[in-house]
Amino acid sequence: MSPETDAARWAIITGASSGIGKALAFEFAAGGFNVLLIARNRAALAEVAAECSDKYRVETEVVLADLSRMDSIDTLITSLASKPRRYEVLVNNAGFGIHGDFASTDIEQNIQLLNVQLTAALRLIKAVLPSMLSRRSGRILNIASVYSYSPVPFQSVYGACKAFLLSFSSSLQNELKGTGVSVTVFCPGVTQTEFRSRAGIGEKRQDSGMTAQAAAHIAYVETMRGKHVVVPGFLNRLFVLFAQVLPGWSVPSLVRFINRQRGQNHS
Repeated sequence: MSPETDAARWAIITGASSGIGKALAFEFAAGGFNVLLIARNRAALAEVAAECSDKYRVETEVVLADLSRMDSIDTLITSLASKPRRYEVLVNNAGFGIHGDFASTDIEQNIQLLNVQLTAALRLIKAVLPSMLSRRSGRILNIASVYSYSPVPFQSVYGACKAFLLSFSSSLQNELKGTGVSVTVFCPGVTQTEFRSRAGIGEKRQDSGMTAQAAAHIAYVETMRGKHVVVPGFLNRLFVLFAQVLPGWSVPSLVRFINRQRGQNHS
């Protein structure tokens, strides 16, 4: 099969074993993309890959990688370069959260968060972008957050990473104008995934927010359209509006108040 045929298009998806990443794997498989799925959980990845293959008749590959580790990122990049594939889509979705005041959280865990959210994303973009540019075709989807627009007390490093992703994505999109390569940055709010419980973030209602499937569908559709910034849901867009128009000094206090009302376990 020629690497330039539509059937040979591949989508790389990090954090594909659960949540939005898993739902995005199904979206891209349904769209006819072969999927390369990256995460740490072998059993969960294998299950997602099997469903993509059985239901949508696409090729799949599972890659176990701990993106918090530099050596694991290096191994992943080497693996991608070793195969002559048409990587048409890159989805940087992998991430985790740390909840607590910065003075009390573990610095090594914070550095691991930077690696997963930022280092891995930058390295992967660097790995696939040259071939996208040479064939004038490609899509990059970076999963950010409504927190990209505001400082987040008690999730300070996570919020800063998402702000970086938004700024970087916007700069990269401008650099790539006219090249045939688009950059979409997806900024969801509260989503019904395992993310919040894994980060130690309490919620009054566990069923609040958008489902991972609904969020992923919007992200897929808008990425394929080439839209740049996507904030799904009226309340999320309202939050972003307030974060942009209120005085900068007031936004962290507003976020802290909102999170307290949602039952998150900090003062």
